[in-house]
Parts: sequence; C-alpha cells; structure tokens
Amino acid sequence: MIERDLDIATQDGAMNTYTVRPDDGGPLPVVLMLMDAPGVREGLKEICRRIAQSGYYVLLPNLYYRTLRDFVCGPTRDHPDAEANRTRMFGFLESISNARVAADTGVILDRLPSMPDARPGKIGLVGYCMSGAFVTAAAAQHPDRIACFASYYGTRLITDKPDSPHLMLGDITAEGYYSFAEHDTYMPLSDVAKFEKLLASAPFPSRVETETGTHHGYAFSDRGNLHEAAREKHYERMLALYRRHIG
Repeated sequence: MIERDLDIATQDGAMNTYTVRPDDGGPLPVVLMLMDAPGVREGLKEICRRIAQSGYYVLLPNLYYRTLRDFVCGPTRDHPDAEANRTRMFGFLESISNARVAADTGVILDRLPSMPDARPGKIGLVGYCMSGAFVTAAAAQHPDRIACFASYYGTRLITDKPDSPHLMLGDITAEGYYSFAEHDTYMPLSDVAKFEKLLASAPFPSRVETETGTHHGYAFSDRGNLHEAAREKHYERMLALYRRHIG
C-alpha cells in the first residue's frame, strides 16, 4: 500500500488530506471518505486501507483544516477530561457546514484530473456520523461527478435549518446507501423512520438498513462501540455499491 499526505489548496487554506492506494494497478477509481467529528485518526485510516485493498484510491481530508491542521478528540467517556473533550469537539463541528464541505468536495473533484493515480470519471463517497449529512449535501451539489455514496450512522439529516440534508434529496442522482445503529441518541429510530419515508419519495435509488444490536460508531475500532459483524457488513455493502458504479 502507498500512503501519502497531500495538501489541497482551497480559498480558505490548505486542506491536509491522507491518501492511500494499492502499490500497483493505477489509475484507480476514487473514493472520498468524509470523517466523523473526532477527526482524522488511525481508526479512520484503518477503514481507508481496507477500502484501498479492494482496488480504490482513497482520500480522507481533514475537514477542520480552516481551524486546526491536526485534531483528534480525546476520550469522551469515563475519563476526567471527557466533558472538556466533547465540548472542544463540538466546537470544531460547529465551525463547518454542509455548504463548506460540499465546496471542499468540489475542490477535491477539481484536483483529481491532475493526479495520475486517480481514474477519470465519477467517484464514490462515504461518510460517518456528522458526515452522513455531508455526503448527502455533496451528492446533491455535485450530481454530475458523484456516482454513489454511503452514510453510516449519519446525524443531522433532518433539521429545522434551510440547509437540512432532507431538503436536498431532490437534487441527488447518485445511488445512496444509509445504515443506522439501533441504539443512537444522535439519530433515534423515530428520526430514521422519518428519513426513510422521505427517501422513498426521492428521485434517486437508495437503500436504508438499521443494524440490530448496534450503537453509534459500530464500525470504528477506537470509539468503544465496535460491533464486528456489523462492521464487516458495512464493508460488504459499501464495496458492492462501489463495484456497481465506479468499478
């Protein structure tokens, strides 16, 4: 595997981005992973490597680059600094928005043609936690360049704000996959049911699944809620989606 860090220039600064791809076989179809709130860390890079092993060139940008180049949230449970760590993390989360991340996605898409390892054409997206909203917004903003996207235990998918992702569903053409945890205070099952109903009337193909017995963060090895079977299924669903649409 080839792992590199790449700076991508935006109008707001240098977006530092982790990249990983197989040693050979390029140019490769591109997958853009959008991070969860605790930041770019080894737990996310593990997932990037697993995707890359299946033949993809994976990019993982630091979405907090406007504020801090390197942020990894400390413990958020059963630790003396848990509350302070949560407060700091949510402060960073509030510094970005659906519009900002959709714009950052556009910058990455514009950069790809100059990257010889990246295959021309549409890309796949994946987002976790806060980035369930972001991949939805990005797919709506760039329908001609996003082939498919996956969202895992996404949050803030239905809000009372004018930029709520549920209001963007009519602009999406890519196939979308949404997976939710059975036990999730950030996205309770009542909200999942509302979102699933909205998806049913949206113009793009989609699938929704709720993983029984799981909690928020079930695919992460480092956040305390890992569910091995659901984690493996999350790879199966995601990679099948990519094979259908980007090869």
